[in-house]
Amino acid sequence: MYLNKYNTNLKAKQENIDKFFELIRNQNDHGGEKYKLNEEKEFTDAICECFGGESGVEWVCGTIMKYLGRYKNFGREKDLLKIAQYSYILWLKGGFHLNKDHDQDVKR
Repeated sequence: MYLNKYNTNLKAKQENIDKFFELIRNQNDHGGEKYKLNEEKEFTDAICECFGGESGVEWVCGTIMKYLGRYKNFGREKDLLKIAQYSYILWLKGGFHLNKDHDQDVKR
């Protein structure tokens, strides 16, 4: 399986970002309903509490690693979307959405 087939220049990223966000939004909305525990939490939150560790997110990091392995072995789009979705969950669980300033690599 040859996965490094297409280039990722700025033009390609700009042309396809909306499509990627739409796929992530679909993954987000489906998972939000599928894994809803109650109005405040998803099962992901409950699992993080059970396998908490120091930061409470070791399970999510392990899940990302699982999907990285699946992508490496099978090259499936859905595994990349899962990685993006679980990364978003980590971003939320880390409270980064509450920051006024974000740690970004951008030209200022």
